[in-house]
Amino acid sequence: MQLRGITIRIHPTFVGLLLICALGGLAVRAIIVFGIVILHELFHVLAARGYGIKVKSIELYPYGGTAVLEDTFEGKRKEETVIAFAGPAFNFALFLLLQFLRWEGILNGEWVLEVVKINFWLACFNLIPVMPLDGGRIARAFFSGTFGFVKTTKFLAAGGKWVGGIFVLLGFALQGFGYYLYEPPLFIVLGVFFWIGSEKEIAKAKIVFLKQLCRKKEQLLNKGLMRSNSFTVPRDTPLRRIMDELASDRYSLINVLGRKDKIEKTFSETEIVQGMMDRGLECKVGDLV
Repeated sequence: MQLRGITIRIHPTFVGLLLICALGGLAVRAIIVFGIVILHELFHVLAARGYGIKVKSIELYPYGGTAVLEDTFEGKRKEETVIAFAGPAFNFALFLLLQFLRWEGILNGEWVLEVVKINFWLACFNLIPVMPLDGGRIARAFFSGTFGFVKTTKFLAAGGKWVGGIFVLLGFALQGFGYYLYEPPLFIVLGVFFWIGSEKEIAKAKIVFLKQLCRKKEQLLNKGLMRSNSFTVPRDTPLRRIMDELASDRYSLINVLGRKDKIEKTFSETEIVQGMMDRGLECKVGDLV
């Protein structure tokens, strides 16, 4: 499906969610959810285009959706925060508007109440600070500079797996006790997708970060300066561990601690990346001295 040059892909699990709702007599809710999710993602797209970031496609999933953008913004605090928050902000704004119109008696009916509730819960749900939700991306934007892009992504993705596991267990528990108010299969579908989505975020983070490292060197050469940080490691530290600590928005210098607590050598992150490519992730930084 194409919308103004943007490809819209519907994940099979999202189709499954719509079918579950339809079979449960909730076809109207399914249509409303579909429309709201599209609008939610379009606001991500508008925010991205405001920064001049190319939008590749929109993918719809059970928890909402994902606007697939160029990876140039990921790890940048301002850009990633604004783009990630744009979707939930739209949901909150629509929730407040419709609720006001209901209070004033301008809009009435079950469908209005349904739209209000869906917007409220979709906004709150997407702000949970775990990957692959919008809240996880906002959290990564704030903490990746301190803890490293890949390390922060792994932590937030692990949180996503825990949430997914809780959803699956909750779904089976509701099914076992015959409590169908919240459609137990929906929890199970969401839980499975959380697990899969979290794994994808971890795999993607490594590729994205390597691209960012290459771009940082270009920016340094073009601008002539760049914010930097440094940290110190012992000789037996594997390069894999150092890579997890590198930030996406600043250049890192790595001090290698030798005998008598003296700095033997200071590596640039470019040298660390080159060492990783030549000798592998498990190579000890001391072997590069």
